[in-house]
Amino acid sequence: MKSSIKQLRAAILCCLSLLLSLTFSSHIQAALQVKLAEPNWQFLLNSQPVSPTSAQLDASERSFAQQIQPLLNAQNYEQVAKAFSSRELAQDSAALQQLRGQVMLSLKRYDDAELALKAALLKLPDLALAHRSLSMLYMLKKDYQQARTHLTRSIELGVADAQLYGQLAFINLNSQHAASAIAGYQQALYLDPDNSQWQQGLLYAWLNSHNFAAAQRLVEDMLEQGKHAKPSELWLLRSQIAMQQQQPQVALSSLEMALQLAPQDNENTLLAAKLHVQHGSVARAVELLAGSLSSVNESNQVDVLAALEQILPWLLSQASSDKSQEKYAASLLDATRVLNLKGREQAKLNLFRGQLALQQNHTDKAKRYLTEAIEQEPLLGDALLALAKVYQKQNLSQQAELYFVRATAIPKVKLQALLANAQLQIEQNNYAQALELLQQAARVEPNRRDIQQNVRELQKIVRQDQYAS
Repeated sequence: MKSSIKQLRAAILCCLSLLLSLTFSSHIQAALQVKLAEPNWQFLLNSQPVSPTSAQLDASERSFAQQIQPLLNAQNYEQVAKAFSSRELAQDSAALQQLRGQVMLSLKRYDDAELALKAALLKLPDLALAHRSLSMLYMLKKDYQQARTHLTRSIELGVADAQLYGQLAFINLNSQHAASAIAGYQQALYLDPDNSQWQQGLLYAWLNSHNFAAAQRLVEDMLEQGKHAKPSELWLLRSQIAMQQQQPQVALSSLEMALQLAPQDNENTLLAAKLHVQHGSVARAVELLAGSLSSVNESNQVDVLAALEQILPWLLSQASSDKSQEKYAASLLDATRVLNLKGREQAKLNLFRGQLALQQNHTDKAKRYLTEAIEQEPLLGDALLALAKVYQKQNLSQQAELYFVRATAIPKVKLQALLANAQLQIEQNNYAQALELLQQAARVEPNRRDIQQNVRELQKIVRQDQYAS
C-alpha cells in the first residue's frame, strides 16, 4: 500500500513539475511589425496653367482678360483676385468663372474656388478643366468621394495625365480598393516613370493587396535607382515585405541598413533587437537595447520597457542551458541602472534581477531583490511565485505557502500558484490539502485534461491514505 502511494505521489509530482515548467515558460512574440512612416502624398496645385480654356470668353469680357493677362503671366494671383472682386460671378461666362476658380484655388481660397468652378459647370457641364480643378480642390479638402466623381469625369472628357491617374489611384487606395489603385498607379508611372510618389503609391497598393512578390520587385528597383528622398523608408519597406514572406534574415539585414541611415528611430531599433534575439545575434540585440536605454525619455520609455519585458524573460529562460544567455541578461540588467524608475516598473526589474541571482545560485541576493520587488509592487505575481519557490527550496514550507496563497489572489498567476502550492503540499504529504488545490486549479482551467488526471490520481492517494489510517 505504501509503495503504491509513493509511486502515485512521484508520478503526480513529476507531472506537476512539467505543468509548471510549461506554464512559466516565456517567449518572444513572433508577430512583429516594422514601424513605417505615413506616406507623404504631394499633389501639384497648379498642374495646369491658369488661363482661359476651351470655353469661350464673351466679347464683353475680352478687355478684362487683356487687363489681367500680364498679372497672370507674372503669377500675381492676389491682384487678379482683386480684379475679379469688382465683377459679379453670375454675370461672367463659364470661361471666366473657371479662370476665377483656378485663381482662387492657387490662393487656397477653397470656398471661393468651389463656388466659381461649380458656377462654370452649371453653364458648361462638360468643361473638362473645371472638373479637373474641382477634383484637386476636393483632394485638398480630403473629400475623396466628390474628388473621385470629378476625376473620373475629367478622364472621360479626355483630360488624362499622370497626375489625374495618380490622384484617382490615391483615392482608391484610401477607399480600400487596392486593385483599382494598382491600375491607376501603373498608368501614372507609364506616363511619368521617374515619379517617386507614384512608385511609393504602387508599393503601398501592392502591400495592401498582399502581393508581396510584386512589392518586393518594385522596392528592389527603387533601391537600385537610388533616387528616393528617404532611402531608409525603402529599407523599412523591404524589411516589412520580407517579414510578411517569412524571410527573417532578409528582414533583419534590411532593418539594420535602415537603422544605419536613420539611427534615431527608436521603435525600429527595438524591433531589430527582438528580431536579433529570434533570428540573429543575441549580443547585437543586447547592444541595441542597451543603447536605447541611454536615450530613454517620456515618449519612448513605454516601448523600451516593453522590449525589456519580452527579451529579459527569454534570456533568463535560456540561461539554465546556455550560460552565454545568462551573461547577456546580466549585461542588460546592468544597463538598466541608468533608468530612474519607481513602483511597478522598478519592481519588474528587481524581479528579473532576482531571477538572475537564482540562476547564479545567489539565494540571499535573490531573496533581497524579490522582496524589494514585492514591496514596490505587492501584486506582482511572478515575484510572489519566485520568492515562494526560493523558500520551498530552502525547506521553509510555511513561508513558501504564504507567498503561494498571496499569488493565488492574482488572476494572472492564479493557476501557477495553485499548481505550485499543490506540489508543495504533496511534498509535505498533505494530500487532502493538495487535492483541494488541484480541484481549484481544475475549476480555473476546466478543459485541462492533465490537471483532471492529476486530480483523479490524487483522489486515489487520499482514499488509500484514509483506508490505511
